[in-house]
Amino acid sequence: MSITYLFDVDGTLTPPKKKIDPHFAKAFYKWQKGKEVYIVSGGSFKRIIDQLGREIVDTTAGVFGCMGNTFYKKIEVYSDGYSEWTKIYETSFEVEKPALFYSMLERLVMTSSYPTKTGNHYEKRPGMVNFSVVGANATSQERREYTEYDLIIGERQEIIDKLKSKYPALDFVIGGAVSIDIFNKGNDKSQIIKRYLNSTLKFINNKVVFVGDRITSPGNDHALANLLEKHPSGQVFEVESWQDTAALLSTDLFASG
Repeated sequence: MSITYLFDVDGTLTPPKKKIDPHFAKAFYKWQKGKEVYIVSGGSFKRIIDQLGREIVDTTAGVFGCMGNTFYKKIEVYSDGYSEWTKIYETSFEVEKPALFYSMLERLVMTSSYPTKTGNHYEKRPGMVNFSVVGANATSQERREYTEYDLIIGERQEIIDKLKSKYPALDFVIGGAVSIDIFNKGNDKSQIIKRYLNSTLKFINNKVVFVGDRITSPGNDHALANLLEKHPSGQVFEVESWQDTAALLSTDLFASG
């Protein structure tokens, strides 16, 4: 049986928004050789390279960035091991009256009772918008503090509920430790199966395994996990950290792929 492995990045292969642990990077690189491995992240292709390193990325079969709204594939591997990549597709984010939409995001930041607001509160990415009350400029400590606050208050879910009522054509999921991912309905991580891997899933002797840390709704891994869990060839593993992922790699399913 052949196995296709799909891995999220933040909280699965790396700490949120940080580079991969050097020791785990060596172990993962060694493990992935000879296996069909895809990266499926909310981040951009550039950021994924920055987090995982070129060696790991060049050994994958492909990279789905921005919630699957971009897909990059190798077109050539040179003698020095360096790979040249090309973008296979990119979807766009569409919202009615965009000026009003982004003004509403700014108002949500201004009216939030959370005291620390560091700037860069929304980032436009291909096919999506990443939104955060604490802001992308937050330090690791400030991110941890907001995560603890959100666990108690549930602010991100409250924001999602407000936005859903005003923008029914959009979907909103909790992404990473402090943010919300916003995208057109259907343009979530499950689209990688529909767009690219669907033919793979049709083969009964092929298994597709997904590892992510935001499997439970409204996490940004949920849609992909839900699709695979319903398919006889799919299997899903929820982790809480890269250490959990490291432990998975030594199990029979991951060793046999």
